[in-house]
Amino acid sequence: MGPRQSIWKWLLAGLLAVIAVGVVVLLLRPAGPPADLRGRVEASLSDWTGGSVTLAEPLRVRYLPPSIEGGFSLSDAEKLPSVQSITAPKFRLTLSLPDLLVGNVSFSAMRLDGPTLTLKPGEEARTAKAVLGKLTAFLAGAPIESVRIHRGVVEPTAGQPLLRKLDLRLNTRGKLGALEAMGSFVFNGEQVTFSMDRGRTRATETGQSSPLTLKVTSAPLTARFTGTMHLGEELGGEGRLEAKLPDIRHFLAWVGVALPEGESLKDASATGRVHWLGSTLTFDDGTFEFDGNEAVGLLALTAGARPRIDGTLAFEALSLDPYLLGAAPAQADAPLFDWVLLKHLDADLRVSAAALSAGGLQLGGGGLTINAKKGVVSSEIGALEICGGQAEGRFDLDLSSPRVEAALAGSLAGVAIDSCRQSLGLSVPMTGSGTVNADVSTGGTTQDELIRGLAGDVMVTAEDGTLPIDLSTLLSKPDAEATGWSQGAATPFSELKADCSLSAGHLWCQSFRMTTGGKPVSGAGGLDIARQTLDWDLRMADSEVPPDADEPVSGTKPGITINGSLTAPEMARAPAVAPGAAVPEQDTEKQ
Repeated sequence: MGPRQSIWKWLLAGLLAVIAVGVVVLLLRPAGPPADLRGRVEASLSDWTGGSVTLAEPLRVRYLPPSIEGGFSLSDAEKLPSVQSITAPKFRLTLSLPDLLVGNVSFSAMRLDGPTLTLKPGEEARTAKAVLGKLTAFLAGAPIESVRIHRGVVEPTAGQPLLRKLDLRLNTRGKLGALEAMGSFVFNGEQVTFSMDRGRTRATETGQSSPLTLKVTSAPLTARFTGTMHLGEELGGEGRLEAKLPDIRHFLAWVGVALPEGESLKDASATGRVHWLGSTLTFDDGTFEFDGNEAVGLLALTAGARPRIDGTLAFEALSLDPYLLGAAPAQADAPLFDWVLLKHLDADLRVSAAALSAGGLQLGGGGLTINAKKGVVSSEIGALEICGGQAEGRFDLDLSSPRVEAALAGSLAGVAIDSCRQSLGLSVPMTGSGTVNADVSTGGTTQDELIRGLAGDVMVTAEDGTLPIDLSTLLSKPDAEATGWSQGAATPFSELKADCSLSAGHLWCQSFRMTTGGKPVSGAGGLDIARQTLDWDLRMADSEVPPDADEPVSGTKPGITINGSLTAPEMARAPAVAPGAAVPEQDTEKQ
């Protein structure tokens, strides 16, 4: 190459460099928008949303990257469901450079910084089909593929914001009804991150459906769902759900359902195949863990101001301690049984367990049903193994008003008395195999009223046991006395029967019969439940008196009296009853 050609080569390279630098400078500098650019962008966005879009000054157009920036406001968006208005101090709309250079307007992405999204009033009355159907159509007709919201706020027309610090990325991926979304927000003081991938929507006989993957992570709840979403008269779907809730009470309070404080409903998880329709989510065959208990079965949860639980759950082992501990109200004037969860929830549950435990009481297998509606609770127990015997019965509790009403009707059959009373911490060291039949009720607004309101019938039978009284010593010595239950010289019995009634907080046993050493003992007495005091009179029956005589205290021989504290009563020999003398009745109204 000659010298003259080299000179021209370098001159051409230099010219091209100058032109390139000029083009870059031109593209990088802000440029005022063409006369109709603002109007065309506003018209395109207004047509898409069905509302009124205004781009606020100052407005800037950059050619590298191709974008338009400024303030943004949207109102009366008919095509955008649930949103009444959007205002943002700053937005950026990514434009197509080739179209922009020739005066055309097309764009692919939008970013809103610090926007406020105000929701339409009364949206809760609209159906999911109406809202999501409009949203699907809205995204399908989008002139842009992606939207980015940075540090936004979502608020109702009046009241406190619902979501704060909203960061959201939406991408329609150019497919009909398809949507990718990810981001985070703060709801009721808790940070939530989420991601969603909804596949292309297809028509079905009942509406529309699309594949859906959703993941939510927060302190109150971590969940992952993979399955299909259906859009018909109501929103629905089915798939597999995995959820973990460290504290169900905290979660419910977070979403607006307040329960009283308590130590139960901790460390919960649920896994299984689910389907949902509207506000009801159903595990068809799920595995559930909470409070150290694990169950399998069907469980349906219905959201609302008063949540509802329906299901059939089977436990290998069920500990009732978390639901029985801390039953006393935190304050003296707190509502009775406010700690009972079923006062605040509705339920229809069938529960079975191979083994149950409550405090120190170890129970065997059994089942129960629980129904609760607006604070009225009923439960039926069927063949529950307890202390070597079985319990059956029904318990009703009405918590719908300040005055609590309760009723119990049932039986304990074949119970090992000694092991049961030790587990329950009872102080009367009695042994034997016993059966109790009870039909009692009460009502009141305070604990004292509930005790004084106890009324009903109680029948007790026992066999092959001991009564903690040294009956032979007390009857054989004229001045015999004792304080407290006998720990060594107890009185054996082959049979014991007591026919009792409850009234005004007193248990009154008007008929007591016991057979010891082939000799009958009869008597009567009462227990002041509130004060835990006894008042009893026992006598050896005369040999000529039939065992089934109507008169419970018929012996004319010396007897014994038992009075005072239930834990350590005073016992003394009583004089013989004169023939024909009436036995004084116990005063069941003693205070």
